[in-house]
Order: sequence, then structure tokens, then C-alpha cells
Amino acid sequence: MSNLKLSNKDLFCRYPPATNLAPVAKKYLQRLINPNNNLGFTLIELLVVILIVGVLSAMAFPQILDIIGRSRESEARSLMGAMNRAQQAYFNEQQTFAQSAVELEVPVGNEKYYTVFVNGTNSFTIGGLQGAKGIDNLSSGTRDYSAAVGYDPINRTYTTVVCRSIDRDNNYIIAGLESTDATVGQGVVTGAEGGTRARCIQAAGVETLEELR
Repeated sequence: MSNLKLSNKDLFCRYPPATNLAPVAKKYLQRLINPNNNLGFTLIELLVVILIVGVLSAMAFPQILDIIGRSRESEARSLMGAMNRAQQAYFNEQQTFAQSAVELEVPVGNEKYYTVFVNGTNSFTIGGLQGAKGIDNLSSGTRDYSAAVGYDPINRTYTTVVCRSIDRDNNYIIAGLESTDATVGQGVVTGAEGGTRARCIQAAGVETLEELR
């Protein structure tokens, strides 16, 4: 009877796996040699893994959306900076600020996530105001932008600011920031003011991103 108790090593020695065995026989022999071999996951194990992956995804999604939104906002931020510089060049020639993107000769209209425009009532007194309205802030993860250029005639210096909405409750929309004529890039800009000193209006729910004094 003792001869019937064979170890795995004895089985390999006396009955080496043959290459011409049928697949079913080979599988059966492997299970005899290593009966504790893990053949797969149980349903409970799979459900636990799915649950863990779901929880981690839910935790990471807001951060991922925020990163994507910030990359999309670079479109608005770069255009606001370009328009501020163009307004200064325009003022040097015209002694007033431009009232449309066409006057600034800054190409707009092909933006993917924003509508970009210049304040239609810009003047020496008001300053040069620009705006970037998010097309769909909620789904794009973006925020509205506004910018301004001010000129101090006494010191003959420019001041510029770029502002961004912090109003999460209203999907980061700057109230009153609207495009009135997309063809020439003209609209109504709020959240920033020019005059003799450009600044972001915090009461309008914005923060200052860039400031040049």
C-alpha cells in the first residue's frame, strides 16, 4: 500500500508528460501534479476588484477634469495676454483703445472652447477691456476670463491684468461677460476695469492671474 503514495516528483519521474497527449489528458495530468494551482478568480474576488477600481476612479475624476480644464484654459489666457499687448500698441498709434478684435488685428473666431472679444465701448477713459467667454464651462472644465489695460497719462505708464472667474456655483461664469458681434470680435466685458490703473474686480467673482504695473 505504501507504493501507492506517490509524490509529485515520483509522478514526473515515472510518468513524464508526453508531447503527444491529448489536451484534455495533459490538463488532467497537470491538475493531478499540482492540485492547488489557481485556475481563476471567484465571482466575489472580481466584484471586490471592480468595486475598488470604481472608488478610485470616482476619487480621481475631479482632479483629472481640473487638469484637462486648465490645459484648455491656456487658449483664453494666451489670447488675453496677446490682446493686452495689442491694446498698448494700438494706443501708442491712436491715443485711445480699440473697440473690436478686428481693430486690434488679433485673429479670433477659431477658438475651440471660448468666444473671445473686445469691449465695444473702450476709450481713453474706460481703458482697453478684453473677454474670453467659455462656450461650455460645465462640460469643458473651463472658466471665464477677462483682461484690461489701463493708461496713466501723468506718469505715461501702462498697467495690465488678466482675471479668471472663481464662481464655482455658477460654473465659473463672469456675469455680464457677453459677445455681441462675433464677426468683429466685439462684446461687453465685466470683471475687469482699465482707466488709469487696470485691476480685477474681486466683487465680480474673479481672481487676478497676471498683473503688470
